[in-house]
Amino acid sequence: MYKLKNIGLAAAVMMMAALASCGDNYPNSMDAPYDTDLLSIKIVNVGANGDKTVEGKIDEEKKEVSFPKLDTLTNFAALKLEATLSDGAKLENSVIDSKMARDDEQKKLTIRVLNHNRYKDYFMTVRKRIPPTGAEFNEAKVYSFTGDNRYEDFNTLSTRCADFDGQHVLVVTRSANKPHLLKVDDLKAGVINRLPLDLTDVGGGTFPYNMGALANGHVYMASLAGGKPSPLKIYYWETPTSVPQLIFSSVVQDIPESGKRYGDNMSLNIDKNGDGYIFFGENTAQNILRLTVSDHKTVGDPTILPADAKMKVAMNIYRYANTGDYLYSGLAMPITLTGNAAEKKFSLSAENQPAEAVAARAFMFNKKRYLITCAAGFGSASKATPTLYVYDISKGNNLAEALERFEAASEHTPVYSFILGGAGNAAPSPTTNFYIEQDANGKDAKLYLFASRAESGFVIVEAPLAQDKDD
Repeated sequence: MYKLKNIGLAAAVMMMAALASCGDNYPNSMDAPYDTDLLSIKIVNVGANGDKTVEGKIDEEKKEVSFPKLDTLTNFAALKLEATLSDGAKLENSVIDSKMARDDEQKKLTIRVLNHNRYKDYFMTVRKRIPPTGAEFNEAKVYSFTGDNRYEDFNTLSTRCADFDGQHVLVVTRSANKPHLLKVDDLKAGVINRLPLDLTDVGGGTFPYNMGALANGHVYMASLAGGKPSPLKIYYWETPTSVPQLIFSSVVQDIPESGKRYGDNMSLNIDKNGDGYIFFGENTAQNILRLTVSDHKTVGDPTILPADAKMKVAMNIYRYANTGDYLYSGLAMPITLTGNAAEKKFSLSAENQPAEAVAARAFMFNKKRYLITCAAGFGSASKATPTLYVYDISKGNNLAEALERFEAASEHTPVYSFILGGAGNAAPSPTTNFYIEQDANGKDAKLYLFASRAESGFVIVEAPLAQDKDD
């Protein structure tokens, strides 16, 4: 028995030794001959002459490949790839077509690594090196007079309008502070220094002042005409310290085909010469009253225009740059492209814009086109959160094309937003505006955005020029 035990032990030791001596001869992986890993990759024909090479960065976990931005003179239709791959593997295509539309900045493609009957796909992004355009919203400074810092006159519905022109904020309030201006520089420094407007001979109407606007350094305010016998009046201040001038006055019933109530909203559209229009949407959305303005303070020619019944009490019509295009928006209607007679040309789908999007405006800044709007929060049951939204609608040769391409896009995410907050109320009256600061050479240097909303307050957003942060 003793001998058998020793023999068994010796046999076991010899077997273990044999296994150990053979271990180094086994393959590391049965799949090794067919691995499909992308170890490194580069584009070797970059630039106008196709003589530059750029290395790609590989994220194996996400199966993504990114490259530095490429010279716009590169032959994007035939990019040549060179890659280091697993043994025996190859690229399905070593020349790829990544040409893009003129106004596209990047394109995503799939590159496939093959090995025997196995493959692996990587998602590759190719980008053009285009000088940065637009604003850098990630570095924006926000001067908020909302929430815990809400400007006191917005605590009640006695304040239903504010406006902004880069130098001042106009607050149209029936509170004890009465209508006044605030210097933007003071607000940026955290200083509240009210500049009261002279209200000599300002009176009449359901409310003597309810809406207002700033343009070319001048101040405009309008009364609320709450019924047919009530007067709609518009006042004008040449400067912040001037005595007001009455530039329009008419009882509602004297305007042919008019509705019942005007002055719950006002859209001032005048050019640098003071020529243009003022629009008032009727309180029950029966129609729109348009007044013609010339030389800043000659106002007349009241014209009744058709209205979208879904605009309801909060609506606006704002001109786009020096064109014949206007954006028409209202509480329950889609943002709509129109002319100066509110004739509809194109509308966004409800699902592609915020709920209750009012005060929509479009403008160009640093070669990008933006759309801004503010969600109203109308009524206690509203599910819309009062928010300033900013969208990039740069693609397209004009505003019509821009809206059409935005509508057709798969993504409709804002490039920036700011929540003003506040509960739903009966007269939210959102407003928006923008101001573009230029440098000594007349080039865009800084973008300011503004939004206000009754019982929410107002906000000023200061955004610098976009910078190229590529490696």
